[in-house]
Amino acid sequence: MSEKRLLIITNRFPAGPDDPAAPFVYDFKRALGQGEITADIITPYYRPYRNDTRYIDSSVHPFAWSDGSRVISQLPLYDPRSFLRVRKYLQNGYAASAALLRENKYLAILALWALPSGYIARKLSHDFGVPYAVWTLGSDINDWARRPFMGRLVAGILKQAAMLYADGYELAAKTQALSGRDCRFLPSYHAVHIEETKTATPEKYFVCVGRIEKEKGVFDLLESFRLFVGSHPEWHLYYIGTGRAEAALSVKVKSYHLENCVHCSGYLERKAANRLLLHARAAIIPSHSDSLPLTFGEAMQAGRPVITSDIGDMPRFIDKYHVGHYYPVGNIESLHDRMNLIISDEKELARNCPEVIKELDIANAAREISCWLDSLQPKILQDIRQYAGA
Repeated sequence: MSEKRLLIITNRFPAGPDDPAAPFVYDFKRALGQGEITADIITPYYRPYRNDTRYIDSSVHPFAWSDGSRVISQLPLYDPRSFLRVRKYLQNGYAASAALLRENKYLAILALWALPSGYIARKLSHDFGVPYAVWTLGSDINDWARRPFMGRLVAGILKQAAMLYADGYELAAKTQALSGRDCRFLPSYHAVHIEETKTATPEKYFVCVGRIEKEKGVFDLLESFRLFVGSHPEWHLYYIGTGRAEAALSVKVKSYHLENCVHCSGYLERKAANRLLLHARAAIIPSHSDSLPLTFGEAMQAGRPVITSDIGDMPRFIDKYHVGHYYPVGNIESLHDRMNLIISDEKELARNCPEVIKELDIANAAREISCWLDSLQPKILQDIRQYAGA
């Protein structure tokens, strides 16, 4: 069997270049294609950002399960209707995948996130005899696996998978501990295609890119910047993103009378976000729970050092490549100190950013999957020969 064909089941797939839904999955699919792997994508339907669907081609198969306005992980568990929607999601996701499995010969199934994609992949593997792998991506292990019933479900899905991957070294260790199985690092990297040239002297502002949620540390950052701007009144802070805490954050900014220097930009199209990132003094990632967020890789592509909380793999990469500073998660005074520190050593740290990209390149993930598929081909050929001789 010369053709390497893979069925990917993912919780999200970006409809276009400005769609914030798991943008790395598009990059991953492209990298697989460059490695001569044909990939079909099964993904739930969500309303596309500004009706831009240029990424949705004949290899992407969205399935209907709701009106597309809400992400499945954000369904309220107290509402009985949520369970009906989840059931429809699983049924329709399975049906769409099964239809492709009946039409095509796949070497394997790859589930992005253990839930709900891994749940569908496990059932398909049982029904069609195709091995499946799981690529854990943070929320499935750091959130869902901690819940009593969900934890057992996630563990069972991981234990029965043919291969396990994680998009962080720490996350891989957690996945391995939960499953009792080996788990390999597979980078989730989003190429942001920065078109402008970085200025020799960055402007006097910090930028925070990501969801505006309390657990993302956005209020910690505001408190730290409030201290910082007291002695640096010419500096600014930009929040880029949307989320449940967006309104509360704006209220807090106004209560502190910081409207002139703290800017809640909401969701920005990629070019505008890149421009702010490129000319910032540093990107700040104050999250309370994360593995290796896409923002880290985006900052490295822009050649911008980072200040991060000491969670996930961010301290590992900062220590290895000397591209920033980290602080104890939630510690406002320490974050304030790192802001003062990075003013003086930003140029030295920025020089090291390109080295990080070599390790995080999504082509590395595609090569790892290609090697796994290569290992499956001899077994499939053996099964075919045994069947023919029977």
